[in-house]
Amino acid sequence: MKTLLRLSVLVAVIACASPALANDYITNDPDDRLTYTSDVTGQDVTARIQQVYGNWRLWSQFGGLGPTWVYTADGYDYFWVWNGTTYQLIANLSGREGEARDADLNSCNSGRITVAGRNLQVTTPAGTFNDVTEIRFSGSPCADAGVGSIYFARGVGVIGWTETTIMGPVTHSLRIANIGGRTIGGTTTNPGGGGGTTTPVSDDPVAASEHADMETILWGANDTYIVTEVYKDSFRGLDRSGVRSQVIVGSNSTASQLRYDMSQAGVPMGNVEILTARIDTVWMRDYGPIVLKRGRSGDRVVADPEYYWNRNNDNAIPDAYAGYRGWQSVDVRISYEGGNFATDGQGTAFSSLGVQWFNRDMSRSAIEREFAKMGCDEVVYVEPLIDEGTTHIDMFARVMSDDVAMVSRYPSSHRQARVCDAAAAAFRAKGYRVVRVDADYRYDEYATYTNSTLANGVALVPQYSDSAKNRAALQAYRDLGFTAVGVDSRRIIRYSGAVHCVSMQIPR
Repeated sequence: MKTLLRLSVLVAVIACASPALANDYITNDPDDRLTYTSDVTGQDVTARIQQVYGNWRLWSQFGGLGPTWVYTADGYDYFWVWNGTTYQLIANLSGREGEARDADLNSCNSGRITVAGRNLQVTTPAGTFNDVTEIRFSGSPCADAGVGSIYFARGVGVIGWTETTIMGPVTHSLRIANIGGRTIGGTTTNPGGGGGTTTPVSDDPVAASEHADMETILWGANDTYIVTEVYKDSFRGLDRSGVRSQVIVGSNSTASQLRYDMSQAGVPMGNVEILTARIDTVWMRDYGPIVLKRGRSGDRVVADPEYYWNRNNDNAIPDAYAGYRGWQSVDVRISYEGGNFATDGQGTAFSSLGVQWFNRDMSRSAIEREFAKMGCDEVVYVEPLIDEGTTHIDMFARVMSDDVAMVSRYPSSHRQARVCDAAAAAFRAKGYRVVRVDADYRYDEYATYTNSTLANGVALVPQYSDSAKNRAALQAYRDLGFTAVGVDSRRIIRYSGAVHCVSMQIPR
């Protein structure tokens, strides 16, 4: 196993000055950021606290373990980790060298954890750190995965880790950190190597509309079962559109299954790239990166709202994708999903009242300050569909162009009719011509045709069981100038989503 970033590890007695930490070796401040560089790819990954629950902190990245709940307490240098089932005591970071215990963190990080070094001096691109503790993992059941060692510096936190991958040993070392209001290390950007750093965004970044020029459509598949039919039709429809597809899958086996399913169906895959990352669900629209564009330079920035607390891997995707693309990211500190976000690309957002319901501890003005980080200086709220658990606006309404919106329609006697009629009125009040499309409510109450994906003139339109309504929906999109492609959504709608829910546009 490589030592950290070809770094020198020396015994030292000099201690770092320490800001106020619950644990001298692990910060508990949600405003702190630590960015690490890979010695293999040169790309960065940023660690930050995403959620707080008592003394528990959900880190977007913790020493190579990925998104992790970590528990610390005032006056103690012990820390615990939640493994999804129970909490595990990991180590006393100021304890005796050689102290060891068994722990089961995940499938590739279980076995013996040892305090392998104390009072070390460690050098990374961010500088030289004294009073460093190394904890070492051994007995991993995975031959080509798992963390080797994690290094903790007093007063800073995790300054690096080593891990085994299918490509061989990889080391991540601290490049820059913002701890307690002070900056440690280099500049806050890394234009050539995959940034993902969370820094104040200037030059007026604004979330792009979905009818803007698109480069890529992101898709998700932790499993292929509910998305196979959707992806067959969507990849065919996008094959000659000039828009590439990137599919984030949860494992190599899922990638193999996806390729097999597409091959069996004769789906062209030359314009489809498969990426592997830890994910929990298929709902890329909800947890994927909301991409903003700067007003003058056109540079892209990833907006990162807070996703569901129990989907840690999904919640980490925006930061990870920002790092992969070398873009900045900006925290949007509201509990929010992309399916409840629509925009005209000119500073107006449309959302259901669900964003207020799921952020009851925040005032409306506080919520709208978070929308302002996405370049939205106005938010138009509409009532969500009745008893539709996600409350997402994409289940019944969408922006089609600078002057046209589409809203679902139900019979006047149906309980959803009032909701959709009110949404249509809200769009008209903003100057939109509103196109109404009948829902296939007999197949599923929430089987609407607004849950579509737009990509440079192509519209991927859900299709359900009513052939007449399917044809009418496709024609409605064609009448607006789109090449309409039907996407079989009969299975996925039973899981409260359709094609829009599993896709996220990346503007050019």
